Amino acid sequence: MKSLLSVIALLALAMPSSAGVLYEVESSYGDTAAQTGIAVEGLKMKLDVASGDRDWNGYMIFDGERREMIAVNHDNKTYFVIDEEQMEKLAATVNQAMASMEQALSALPESQRAKMESMMKSRMPDMGTPREPSELKKTGGSETVNGMDCEVYEVWRGGARERELCVTGWDNVAGGSEVADVFYEMGEFMTEMLDSLPKMGGGGSLGDATYEHLKAMNGFPIRTREFDDSGKMTGQSSLVSSREADFDTADFEPPKKYKRKDLMKGMK
Repeated sequence: MKSLLSVIALLALAMPSSAGVLYEVESSYGDTAAQTGIAVEGLKMKLDVASGDRDWNGYMIFDGERREMIAVNHDNKTYFVIDEEQMEKLAATVNQAMASMEQALSALPESQRAKMESMMKSRMPDMGTPREPSELKKTGGSETVNGMDCEVYEVWRGGARERELCVTGWDNVAGGSEVADVFYEMGEFMTEMLDSLPKMGGGGSLGDATYEHLKAMNGFPIRTREFDDSGKMTGQSSLVSSREADFDTADFEPPKKYKRKDLMKGMK
């Protein structure tokens, strides 16, 4: 009997699958609609987007234990990894390139410099602008989204409303507060990455919209609305369902036959 129990225990340890949670989110931005599957198990998260209009075909993995983000590209069967070491190298390269660009622009005649700055601004609106901190405001309003009650919050930056979030308590979604840690970890990781690139500017919608303010809101944003500077809504995403699911350990790793790509190659 003891030997049988030992075998069962060993089999349990060797099992490649484990219980987790799967969230299904629907998004619309202009004429583009997408469905996102967010798989969570422990401190690991996988974001898999399905859409008929995409320039990039793949998925993202965040590993909170290893403190890294993996981007998988199905089109060329490659992936790259961003960890804290890569983040430091990327920040040094990008910030140096931006400083060199600013120096080159300063040497141009005023008319040419203005033309170049205008062209670059149209392509990268936030370039050269320090990343302003965002402010979370609780409106006091409440709504019901897909059968779940939620409280309305707004994210403001530079005097303009950037997005609106309707937040439900963790207990109202599968996994409850047990899954909150991976979202908090990812929020800190994304914020750290954005802050390391001060010359790139911008708000960093990934950090602010979904993760950065989660601790203050103490809940899951089941609906997010994005707004432009004029106050017009430019996009919306909402949680459709959440359920417990079993995942294989391979679900949170890049495919074995895919080749790791050096993120820094081609940037120097």
